[in-house]
Amino acid sequence: MVNLDTDIVVAEKNPDMRLYPASVTKIMTALVAFENIKDFNQKLECPYDCFNEFQWGGDPNYYDASTGGIEPYQDNLTYMDCLYALMVASACEAGNIIAYNVCGDIPTFVNLMNETAKKIGCENTHFANTHGLWNENNYTSARDMYKITRYAMDNYAGFNKICNTYEYKMPANENNPGGYTLYQTNAMMSESSEYYFEGCTGVKTGSIYEYYLKKGDSWDTENPVLGSRSLVTVAERNGYKYMCVTLSAPYYNSDGTKPEKVFSYLDHVNLYNWAFGEFEYSKVIDKNQQIMQVDVIKGKEAEVVGLVTTEDYFTLMPKSLDKSAIQLIKPTVQPLTAPVEKDMEMGEVELRLNGEKLTAIPLVTETAIELDKIADYKEKLGNFLKSPVTIVAFVALVLLIIALIIIVTINKRRKQRAAEMQRRRKIRMLPPRNGKNSRNNRK
Repeated sequence: MVNLDTDIVVAEKNPDMRLYPASVTKIMTALVAFENIKDFNQKLECPYDCFNEFQWGGDPNYYDASTGGIEPYQDNLTYMDCLYALMVASACEAGNIIAYNVCGDIPTFVNLMNETAKKIGCENTHFANTHGLWNENNYTSARDMYKITRYAMDNYAGFNKICNTYEYKMPANENNPGGYTLYQTNAMMSESSEYYFEGCTGVKTGSIYEYYLKKGDSWDTENPVLGSRSLVTVAERNGYKYMCVTLSAPYYNSDGTKPEKVFSYLDHVNLYNWAFGEFEYSKVIDKNQQIMQVDVIKGKEAEVVGLVTTEDYFTLMPKSLDKSAIQLIKPTVQPLTAPVEKDMEMGEVELRLNGEKLTAIPLVTETAIELDKIADYKEKLGNFLKSPVTIVAFVALVLLIIALIIIVTINKRRKQRAAEMQRRRKIRMLPPRNGKNSRNNRK
């Protein structure tokens, strides 16, 4: 069960199990038709090739097929008539007629069904016919059938219109010269049904009350296998829209008796009542909501900047859930250096509930922060003074100054010694005061 507004799966059980879809197979038949038909009012051929497999003498699983009252060689039938017969009344021959006219033969059309399933992303699906009568190679899963139906709904408005039709007037034929009316097989769309659900808009029923397996080269018709019901529906109320897909609901009770209630309808009605009553679309995060703060280096009159969300976040939540149960996983962000611009992207905040990721919302800076130039100059000066180059240059300068001092000191001392020696030489060279030599004077 999926909320179509959010793509949130609100309930699931064995969603990827391969099961027999019965007539919900016709959803894929209709989808391939919509993808390949150009003129929906084109008249179709209705050869016996489209009816033969339902005759006695072949596969007993194809006997007693549901039909739309179409006759072989009828010449006034259009694609649109066949699509309504296929989806409203679950007409098996209508699927074959569409296939024959689109591709020229039925097997080629079935191949297109399988190719389309792969294109959509189905992983547990294979179709063997256009109508869903039992075949061991005709299987799908609830998740795949959701993908197929959702793809058809999202891409073809005509598909939605047909699915939401309760009755359709078919053109006249030999057995119905005045025309005739086909009615919707989905009891949830009938106001007279005990399973009526207001707001239900289709999509397709499917049922096989029993089927037969091969026993050697023949069919074991004496030991039928109890069949099942499949159902795909969409319902909308109060602005909420859901799709529910169930496969292989029991056709009979466990003892083989026919139940008083149709289990597939009960499941869908109960699930819709639960979903519409339990869930609401509510806002979890506001746009521009501050999630955290980051340190800012050299910010002018600001040491931190806030990180805010870039968008509102709404999601489907149980009405009883306390929003505080949603975890905010904040990113690891390193301190920023001013200047900081407004709306700078700074990672994402992840929202989790019970350990599961809900979404991730980008964060941006809340405001712009200017650079504190004085602090910047101080830092640059400090960094300059602390840099190895500056230290080496300073040491070299000190050593150079010391060397210069030493050199100056040495030179000064040399000059002083030279002056002293010069003075002494002058003293020796001075003449005696009385004009005689000193020796005579001593005498």
